[in-house]
This record gives sequence, structure tokens and C-alpha cells, in this order.
Amino acid sequence: MKLFKHKSFNIIWTALRIWLGYQWISAGWGKVTGGGWVGSTAGASITGFLKGAVAKAGGAHPAVQSWYADFIKNIALPNATTFSYLVAYGEILVGISLILGALTVVGLIAGAFMNLNYLLAGTTSTNPNLYTVAIILLFVGANAYSIGLDHYILPFIKKTFGKKTDSIQTTS
Repeated sequence: MKLFKHKSFNIIWTALRIWLGYQWISAGWGKVTGGGWVGSTAGASITGFLKGAVAKAGGAHPAVQSWYADFIKNIALPNATTFSYLVAYGEILVGISLILGALTVVGLIAGAFMNLNYLLAGTTSTNPNLYTVAIILLFVGANAYSIGLDHYILPFIKKTFGKKTDSIQTTS
């Protein structure tokens, strides 16, 4: 495992992170500029997607588990417009985060969470690949974002917010 955390791999992890960010920003941009995700037709596209997922919940070996179909029917579909905006702009934000290397861990977790939900909805496509890359980048840790804005952001956050936690004393 030390091999993957060696600093000489940083350029590879950075390239992989930027590629992953591009995938996300492309998908999100297509939703924002296309129809059915935002604006006056918001919710239309995701409703079709979600209804398709619910349809895959039947049979002996369903592609969508019943508990997830229940989530879709009871939470996602009644709030399709909200979920539509969350998906479209969430994908763009994940892409920006990963391309810039800004709050990278948050971007990787958010992207992996979206991929997981797409997989749970019975859609494979590129989701297993994107999910796997996100998990790999999470495992390599700081080397995934050593080249990026996190190099400046994280020390600032630690300096600004770390003092509050440092002043808490524990007694034994």
C-alpha cells in the first residue's frame, strides 16, 4: 500500500482526479443545459429515470432492491424537482471540486454517493468505473489532492477552526 502513497505517484493521482472531475462536470453540464433537469421543466427527466428504476424492482432477481424502490416512491418521486436540481448542480460542484483539488475529499465522497445511488437505481453505465476511481483516490489520501487548492485551503481551515478544538481540555 505504501507504493500507492509514494509522492512520485502524485501526478498520476492528480491526473486521475482531474479526469474524474471532468466526467462529473460534463454530466452535470449536460443536465443544466439540456432539458428536463432545471428551469421550467425541472423534474421531468429525473421522474422518468426514477420510474424506470421502480420498474426494475420486481422479479426474482431485481436490479433495484425493494427498500430502494420504496425510497424512490416515497421520497424521491414526490420531490423530483428538488432532486433534479440536487443532481444537476451536485454533479457540477463535484466536478469543480475535483478539477481544482478544492475540498477534494468532500467532492470524492459526494461523487461516490451519487454513483452509489445511480447503481442502486439499477443503472450501471460508467458508474462502477467512476465509483472505483473515487474510492481509490480516497484511499491514497492526501496524495490525491497535494497538487491543487487543498494545499492552501486545508491549512487555512485547520488554522482557523483548529484552534477552537485545541482549546478543549480533557481530563482523565
